[in-house]
Amino acid sequence: MFKNPEDSAVSAVLSLLLEVSANPKSGNVDREHDFEDLRYENFLISASSAFPYFLRTAKRKKLYILQAIEKSRELGVETNVHFGAFLLLFPLVAVWESRLDEYPKNSVDFLKKTTFRDSVNIFRAFQLCRPRVLTAENFSLYESSTLHRITKEKLNVYEWMKLSPRENLIAKELTEGYPISLNGAKFILSSESDVNETIVLVYHKLLSEYPDSLIIAKRGFGVAKSVMDLAKKAFESGKFEEFKKLDELLLREKINPGTIADLVASSIYLALSEGWKIEAKRFRVAERNK
Repeated sequence: MFKNPEDSAVSAVLSLLLEVSANPKSGNVDREHDFEDLRYENFLISASSAFPYFLRTAKRKKLYILQAIEKSRELGVETNVHFGAFLLLFPLVAVWESRLDEYPKNSVDFLKKTTFRDSVNIFRAFQLCRPRVLTAENFSLYESSTLHRITKEKLNVYEWMKLSPRENLIAKELTEGYPISLNGAKFILSSESDVNETIVLVYHKLLSEYPDSLIIAKRGFGVAKSVMDLAKKAFESGKFEEFKKLDELLLREKINPGTIADLVASSIYLALSEGWKIEAKRFRVAERNK
C-alpha cells in the first residue's frame, strides 16, 4: 500500500498518463492517434492538472471530481477526457491506506458514507464535459430533473450508482468493489513484459472479457460483443501485429472502447499501490514494506 497521501495522488496521475500513452490501444487516443475533437495532449493536461484534487481527496477523504474537471477546462480542455476515469480513481484515492485485498470493502464503505452533495457535484461535472453514457430509466445524467430528484431523495453516490443500467461497468465497479480493476491489477502484477506491452495486454484482456459501456451507448450491444470477440482473438495470439490491425479497424469504424480505457487506469493505480514500479526496461514488484 502507499506510504502517504502524496504517493497516492502521484500514482493516480501516473495511472492516467501511462494508460493514454500505451500503444496500440485499439480504438482509443494514444501517443500516435488523436480524434477529431480529442487530442493526446488533452489527456496529459487533464491528468496533470488533477494532481492537487487527488491530493485533497487523499488527505480530506472527500471527492473533488468536479474541481478536477473545472481545472482542466480552465486549461483549454473543452470535451470529455477523464469523467469515467475520475469516477473510478477518486474513491480509490480516498482509501489509499488500503492493501489490495482491502480496496473492495473500503471503497464501497467510503461511497456509502458520501452525501447527496457529492452526487450533485458529479452531476454538475457531467454537465460540464457531457460524456456519452448509457441511457438510464431513472436518474439519467441527461435529464435536468435528475438533479432535483437527487437533492429531494438525498441520494449519495453509492445509492445513485446502484440505480445505473446493468451494462454500466463503471457503476458496477463502484458498487461491487472494483472486481474488473482488481482483475486487471493482478494481471499487471504478474506480467514480466515491459510497461507498454503490459498495459496493451491488460487493455485487450479486459476488452475481450467485458462489453464496453461506451460502445453499447453509441453502437449497441451487438457491436460491443463483436469487439470482444475480435479482442479475444488478438489477445490469444499475443502478437502486437494483431493489436495494431484491430486498432486500425476500430479507428476506421470510429468504435471507441472508452470505458475499458478507464478501467485500465484504475487497474494500473491498484497495481501501483502494490509496488509496481518503473525500471529502465520493465516493471517489477517492489519489496513491500513490512
